[in-house]
Amino acid sequence: MNETKCDKVSRKHTILTVFGITALAFLILVSIAGAAQLADIPNSGSNNAPNLNKAIENDIKTQDKAIEVNPQNSTAWNIKGIDLGLSGKSDEAIKAFDKAIEISPQYSDAWKNKGIALDYLNKSDEAIKAYDKAIGINPHDSISWDNKGYALGNLGQSDEAIKTFDKAIEINPQDSIAWTGKGIALNDLNRSDEAIKAYDKAIEISPQNSMAWYNKGDALGRLNKSDEAKKAYDKAIEINPQLRSLAQ
Repeated sequence: MNETKCDKVSRKHTILTVFGITALAFLILVSIAGAAQLADIPNSGSNNAPNLNKAIENDIKTQDKAIEVNPQNSTAWNIKGIDLGLSGKSDEAIKAFDKAIEISPQYSDAWKNKGIALDYLNKSDEAIKAYDKAIGINPHDSISWDNKGYALGNLGQSDEAIKTFDKAIEINPQDSIAWTGKGIALNDLNRSDEAIKAYDKAIEISPQNSMAWYNKGDALGRLNKSDEAKKAYDKAIEINPQLRSLAQ
């Protein structure tokens, strides 16, 4: 694999394409797992994109009706923000999250989701502030720690990112996303052997974690283990064909 695949732009793109949806969509959906309002949104694979878009559009209308009935409904504002984020309208999403926070300042999910939208706009400094607010309200939310770790990594603060991912892992040892992020941060520090161990843990927890497989290939490549690297890249592409463009 070409060494340029190891740069921050490629890694960021890898993060954004994991699981066949954007990181924004994935992490927001995780943060509201079980929300009845989104229960009918179909799987977000590429073949279902039209159905997903239609479901999101309908859900925005549902939330707008709820807000019309009760403008102080912070949950509806938060879910509307999620829908807007899933639609790629991050600026509008942030405004909706801000409204939810104005109504309910201790709404940790709204702070977390605002951070995700900011990070998606490459405003990682601002995103970290939002994640810190979410963590201050709910320090046991491993997803907020995950998101903060990736934002720190985007800013090149790999040592701090590792500490943050370790906190997420302390809260939830089965957090495959945190193990993957820790691997990326370790690899950034040229600690590729340790990175591979972190990726292997992520894969043990979630064998379909294409991001862990892909970045394991990166780490193996740095150690001149080309055959093993190719196998890892191939597995990543098998799980998520969108990664093929990075592996050329």
